[in-house]
Amino acid sequence: MDRSRRRRQFNHRLEDGHSDRERFRFPLDMDDKDGDETIKKRPEAPGKEQENSDPIRKEQQKSLLGGSRYSRKRPGKNTISKARAVPSAIHGSKGNPNAGKQDESDTSPEDQKSGYSSPIVEELKRERQQRERKQQKRMEERAKKAEAERSIGVVTGQSGQTKMEKEAGAETPAADNAADQKSVSPFNVMMTPYDKNKYRSKNQNQVKRSGPKSTLPPLHILGEGQNSSYDSVDEALSEEIVAAFDAIGVPVKVAAYRTNGIVGRYELSMKRNFRLNVVGKLKEHLLSELPFEDFKLIVPIAGTSNIGVEFILPDPYPIPFSTLFSSSSLKLRKNDFKFVVGKTVDDQIFSFPLKKAGQVLIYGGEPDHSSAVVDNILVSLMMNHNPRELQIMIASDKAHYKEYEDLPHMFSAPKSITGKHVLQNVLEELNNRHNQFRRAHVRNLDSFNQRVSNEAKKSVMVVVIDDLAELFEHNNPEAIRAIVQILKKGKPLGIHLIMNHSRNDVGIRFELLQMMQTRISFKDGKSKVVEGAKELTEGNDMLIQIPTSNKPLRVNAGVLSQEIKEDVLSHLKGIFR
Repeated sequence: MDRSRRRRQFNHRLEDGHSDRERFRFPLDMDDKDGDETIKKRPEAPGKEQENSDPIRKEQQKSLLGGSRYSRKRPGKNTISKARAVPSAIHGSKGNPNAGKQDESDTSPEDQKSGYSSPIVEELKRERQQRERKQQKRMEERAKKAEAERSIGVVTGQSGQTKMEKEAGAETPAADNAADQKSVSPFNVMMTPYDKNKYRSKNQNQVKRSGPKSTLPPLHILGEGQNSSYDSVDEALSEEIVAAFDAIGVPVKVAAYRTNGIVGRYELSMKRNFRLNVVGKLKEHLLSELPFEDFKLIVPIAGTSNIGVEFILPDPYPIPFSTLFSSSSLKLRKNDFKFVVGKTVDDQIFSFPLKKAGQVLIYGGEPDHSSAVVDNILVSLMMNHNPRELQIMIASDKAHYKEYEDLPHMFSAPKSITGKHVLQNVLEELNNRHNQFRRAHVRNLDSFNQRVSNEAKKSVMVVVIDDLAELFEHNNPEAIRAIVQILKKGKPLGIHLIMNHSRNDVGIRFELLQMMQTRISFKDGKSKVVEGAKELTEGNDMLIQIPTSNKPLRVNAGVLSQEIKEDVLSHLKGIFR
């Protein structure tokens, strides 16, 4: 045997002991029937007949060789094999060996057929059956109660449906039985907690809500409006103004006339070759020619090339509060927290939302005029908002605010401005709202009210401080620190300050002044609060700087008479009590 064949031989010593067996030929030698190399046969055992030298034919060799090989092919990389049977918690799987060990009474026919029973499904089914039994029991008790009421009505001779039938829609026992046969569970067994909460909120929204128990004050309680002849043009005065400009060598023509009843403004057109910057220096020369004690020269009017002359009318027409309210968007009674103050020189009503105004400062002026501005703001807010939406807190020593004491809108009773803990309850409310908004992951009052129920909604709070100069003079550090905290964090939390500072000799720190977004200034010789306030006239004349504009507006406040104010407050005390 050559070297290559000897290397393939396996355990030749053992094979030598079984020499009587026929050796299986190596596949390479099967075709060499008459080749040069012949395989030497082992010696036969004595006593046996010598067999043929080639007992296995070629065809038989091929069949034996083919039958000995492993015929099953291994799957390739891209071959998709059958998925392994994984039992499902819902549908089960066939062939579960443990399925036959369970009690047949605890499993449904479908589970017995499938051969698999899930404990999760069984627990859900058990809970569903308990709910159905409870619902069926309630329906039976309801039917018995209705039958008892019906029998009582028959005995007493009363006719008509009973209260239970009316509530149930006169359901018959057959309908009850039909309803009992169906599943009365409001939730599916596979419904997630998110779906259940969504289902509950949907049903809560479908519940009919009852309307308000009280109504807002009507518009007719505000009295009559402004006199219709307030905007008439005085031709004689127009001629005097033109003659005064001609006297100083500036020819002009009257282009338009506008007034709000207190302040009038003439728009004058000039020649194109005249320089407007020269007109501002001619005010001193015009004072001796014009029939006014004081006036304001506007060079130029915004949006035009004309100049304006504003002056106080010799016979003013007061602006009643009813005109401000009924001629603005406040008459629509929207829940937008808008307030009105007065009219601009262009005869436009000044109304502004409190949520944008933020913290309000009223600077200078006489006590009657500054208090009238506060009354206009408070009454315009209370006319459109109930106590659940608006709350008011007043810190003042003036008798002007005693009429607000018993209002349902009051957050607390009016307190003295000199008290040590005058703003302590407001500061506590500020901190509570700050913590609640942080837990709710919101930043402002509107976002918080959209996420909570009606009972948990927060109201807008207005804190009136009159007078701020007294607070600075009495050196009340705790109240000043509370004011600083409210100025910093109060606007997004729905807490707004309305501060009146009537004394010009008591200054305001620049840091506090910068945190007051809306500023209302009467005549101020130094223009500390609003730029241009030194050009105003004494009395009902003011400039308002709002946070959405960089140019102040000249506004004349409306008049809320004492009689109308008492009627409105008494109406509010009666309907919300």
